[in-house]
Amino acid sequence: MPDRLPVIVVDDDPGQLRSAVRLLEIEDWSVTGIADLDEAARVLVEHTDPFVLILDHDFERPDGQTGLDLTRLLRSAHPWGAVLPICYWSGRIDGSSFLTALRTGHMFAPSCYIAKGGKVSVAEVAEQADAAFRRFEATFEQQALRRAVLGLDSAIPVDDDLTDLLDEDADHDVLAENR
Repeated sequence: MPDRLPVIVVDDDPGQLRSAVRLLEIEDWSVTGIADLDEAARVLVEHTDPFVLILDHDFERPDGQTGLDLTRLLRSAHPWGAVLPICYWSGRIDGSSFLTALRTGHMFAPSCYIAKGGKVSVAEVAEQADAAFRRFEATFEQQALRRAVLGLDSAIPVDDDLTDLLDEDADHDVLAENR
């Protein structure tokens, strides 16, 4: 089985939370369930590795905080925040409300939306989110390597073995001409 990102499900409905965790475990995902929005914020901000977040929108809270507040926090404070797969999973917010959140939340918006009880399962969404993150990760690694090789970012060290390899590469002359 290929490595997968762990999945974290945050929902204040105990039945929904148990159901999602059980379904993901059956599909061989490493999964953690968290029932409290404040606990999720504390745990997830300090969790520096990437993960797939399946997040409820509405929480029965007197302060009115929602899943979007946790999304904003993670997008700004987590090391992988900009590309962290955050999937809204809600029975109260509909697709058009999700699109509004995307328009008004800009980079803080969730990555996707699924309806509780809908045709798409949390396991399918986790699989798609994991695959999308892996594509982003590969692209970022390629970009960082390209910047390092071309000397565009002095903060990224270039391995001497890699530089020697490029000196022998016929394409190196083309790269040098394009600088």
